[in-house]
Amino acid sequence: MSTLLRFRLAVPFVVLSLLFLLFTALGIWLNWHLVSAANHTLSLFMCLMFAIAVGISVSIGFDRSGRVPWWRMGAVVLFIALGMGVAWVRGMV
Repeated sequence: MSTLLRFRLAVPFVVLSLLFLLFTALGIWLNWHLVSAANHTLSLFMCLMFAIAVGISVSIGFDRSGRVPWWRMGAVVLFIALGMGVAWVRGMV
């Protein structure tokens, strides 16, 4: 697999997970004084999930194994889904 193809695979994952991370962090910053400690904890956990997704997404572009990194793409989708699940739980708190 060429370097260009690896980065073409990685860019959508990086952009999507970065957007989730940035909007979650912005929401935390704007609403910090308005919400409870449980909401703070869940929001910080969401940031952790999306930061892990960003890291794995970037690693897709730098993987030199020559294979399609299916497990890394699946891990990014899993961490984004986990972050969304935490957002759903946070909305109920």
